[in-house]
Amino acid sequence: MNENVNLSAEEAFELAIKNHQAKNFNAAINFYNIVLKINPNHVVTLNNLGILFRALGENQKAKSCFEKIIEINPNHVDALNSLGVIFRIFDENQKAKSCFERAIEINPNYENSYNNLGNIFKELNENEKAVNCYKKLIKINPKSTIGFNNLGIIFQELGEYQNALICFEKAIEISPNDLNLINGLSFLLKAFKFDHKEKSTKNILKKLFLFLFKKNNINHKNIAINAISLLISENEQDQLLDDIESDLLLNNKFLQNLLKDELFCLILQKALIADKFLEKLLTKLRKEILLYVEKPNKDNLNDYLNFIISLSEQCWLNEYVFIQSEKETNIINELKNKIENSDKINRLEIAILGTYIPLNNSKIIIEKLLNYKSSNILFDDLINIQIKEPLKELELIKTISYLDIIDDPVSKKVRNQYEENPYPRWRFSFKYSPSNFFKCLNADIRPNKIKYNSKFNNSNILIAGCGTGNHISQASRYLNANILAVDLSLKSLAYAKRKSEEQSFKNVKYLHADILKLNKLNKKFDIIESLGTLHHMRDPKKGLEKLLDILEPHGFLKLGLYSETARQGIIKVREIIKKKNLENTNENIKNFRQDIIKNKVDPLIQNISLNQDFYSTSAVRDLLFHVQEHCFTIPQISKILQDFNLEFLGFTINNDFIKSKYSQSFPKDIKNTSLDNWHQFEINNPNTFIGMYQFWVKRK
Repeated sequence: MNENVNLSAEEAFELAIKNHQAKNFNAAINFYNIVLKINPNHVVTLNNLGILFRALGENQKAKSCFEKIIEINPNHVDALNSLGVIFRIFDENQKAKSCFERAIEINPNYENSYNNLGNIFKELNENEKAVNCYKKLIKINPKSTIGFNNLGIIFQELGEYQNALICFEKAIEISPNDLNLINGLSFLLKAFKFDHKEKSTKNILKKLFLFLFKKNNINHKNIAINAISLLISENEQDQLLDDIESDLLLNNKFLQNLLKDELFCLILQKALIADKFLEKLLTKLRKEILLYVEKPNKDNLNDYLNFIISLSEQCWLNEYVFIQSEKETNIINELKNKIENSDKINRLEIAILGTYIPLNNSKIIIEKLLNYKSSNILFDDLINIQIKEPLKELELIKTISYLDIIDDPVSKKVRNQYEENPYPRWRFSFKYSPSNFFKCLNADIRPNKIKYNSKFNNSNILIAGCGTGNHISQASRYLNANILAVDLSLKSLAYAKRKSEEQSFKNVKYLHADILKLNKLNKKFDIIESLGTLHHMRDPKKGLEKLLDILEPHGFLKLGLYSETARQGIIKVREIIKKKNLENTNENIKNFRQDIIKNKVDPLIQNISLNQDFYSTSAVRDLLFHVQEHCFTIPQISKILQDFNLEFLGFTINNDFIKSKYSQSFPKDIKNTSLDNWHQFEINNPNTFIGMYQFWVKRK
């Protein structure tokens, strides 16, 4: 810095701005400090420096900057608002509220403070005041995306779904690429149940569903069933059930229109369909289309080419879990040979083949299609999904480092399962605007709250058992995080790495490793997340011990374990599978599923079809045929936490209704952290943790 000693304040400020804009943050901070050394009351510099410190997560330094500005100018509304934001991060809501109210008092048209004040009122459950703040914001700025978005969210929480829909419709017209808006709308449409009697909302709903299904930055499976219920009423389902038993589905006028519907095709392309009726319908349609190939008027199928390609992508997503007859198998083998031996590329025939077998099963077809460009964008997408992406993963496997030999017998068995069936297969996930770790943590464990700690400004995070990478998309929401993702399965890691590259994640590294040997990293982590992993180990407590060995003393740990109470039906099914000595082959999985679909089993077992994991091969294998699995009760978890001297911070439950119901049942447990109470709650509500227990802990 010696060469900068003689800089004037103006020169230093200009260099600070230049480096700030170029994201050379350390240099920018140095030049801002030169300005302040010359002029400690340079308000613009203090404001810029505070904004920069806040972006870097150095909130205490940012707070000092904004407080200094207010000391110089008590009416500086930007500094008041920014200081309020910092107080919110520190969970000092009353101080934050005072800052926002003071800013509004000085400038009644100051948009940011109305929004921030509304957020505080929402957090304090003062919903009417929150609504008024958002409405005032919209009155000041009728094109405020954040105003409509937050108003829509609070209307949803109040059960005013019509008003929420109107807000979101206006918001997407203003700012169709806003991440918070996209995520908020998807949560609304996941909860919204359309009543076909209320036809007035059908058009707006279809418009909003189409908007989301055209996006590639959400998890579409969350809204797929509700989108389909908009397209097919229960009465229409009943009518189609009669035609399913015939070979005349393609003559059904309603179905003809449905197969050409843009939303229906998008659903098939992007979301795993988890519905018994739709599986029956699509299985029968697939068969009818295949048989149609042998008819003289087969070219009529070209009218449905986009649907057939979409169905081919759906079958790829569900890993060809649909049942097929011997006749279909014979025809598809003939079709495959025909395609391999033909000099021409027949898109219709290739798309039909892709509904039964992966196109990358044939080296000849791979060579034909690898560099083929079609006038049909969707056909190119099919080539990408079934040929180019798997080839990319084979290349990525070569780039993944490994920690040590995986030699534990159970770990080897589990690894083999996920090498054969990486789980889950998925296309798109939510994208998040990165946030301070404690904001994310407190959102997970609400109504409990943990105070901000500056040690997490640049967190080292371990994802222990990352699978195919969907979990990494969620962990990417942590601001300034460095993520290490480990897994037993190389194929799963390659899938995860491909998805990370697609999402342009720059802060994730991958490692082929067993949790049991992670101590060889010689590194500790601020945050460890291990969801759905420990219960597949020979000794889950041993796995937990290994994770705690590499967790910083100040660190946080998020765990996911299966609930014995919620999985009674699954446990019973696994007992039957064991009794029948069914190996976890694809054929056994398909046949066993059909017994459930055709109601040939106990009613308790039939309920398995309500689980989303029932609808793809790898997921069914994970759900019912896993080589190693433990289930837990809340008292057992409580005992484990006591043994390891861990403090329970709260369950992560995405359904607000459940936590609201718990709070009503146990009003004295303000933080929702009594495991004894949660045990009683689960006894009374056995499906509460149907996915798994997900919860945060830290050392006492």
